[in-house]
Amino acid sequence: MRYPITLTVNNKKIHVSACGLLCERCPKFLRKECSGCAPNPVCGFPQCATEHGVNICFECDNFPCTEIYRFFPKEWLDFIKSDEMVG
Repeated sequence: MRYPITLTVNNKKIHVSACGLLCERCPKFLRKECSGCAPNPVCGFPQCATEHGVNICFECDNFPCTEIYRFFPKEWLDFIKSDEMVG
């Protein structure tokens, strides 16, 4: 898979990273602390997603894993993976 994934929503192109964030809204990307899923020593998400045969981390059977817990709040990741309903 080549990252970021480009999607068209309402005639607007958006970029989704391997970690599942929208690049255009990612604070690290906006601060130029993320290479946009190009290989770098800090982020192994693109390689990991490819090795697990998924496009984004959220699709992985191992989600949430220890690697993604380093970048996102545990409570949020646990909620995303849960069957808990919102509202």
